[in-house]
Amino acid sequence: MSHFAVPSANKPYRNHPTGPSLRPRNGRWYIPLVAAIGLGFGAYNYYVEAMSRRNLMAIEEEKRVARNQQLMDAYGDKNSLDNVQHALETYKGQ
Repeated sequence: MSHFAVPSANKPYRNHPTGPSLRPRNGRWYIPLVAAIGLGFGAYNYYVEAMSRRNLMAIEEEKRVARNQQLMDAYGDKNSLDNVQHALETYKGQ
């Protein structure tokens, strides 16, 4: 049997003359990690935007309710001529 410098196929990798590779193989985790970070970032941005829209809608609803209450107070119950006249003046003022 002759001894050549070519490593045999039967020898395990750990017996390589330079020793085992010290560099870990993390490349396969790179794409899923970046995808998870991207999804997390997108979900966070969506959440912040949704909360902003919700707060804006709540403020607009409060303004609308206050305006409706002003109109209801201005129009009164319309049982007297003074109430109807006051309601017409308020309506024309808009």
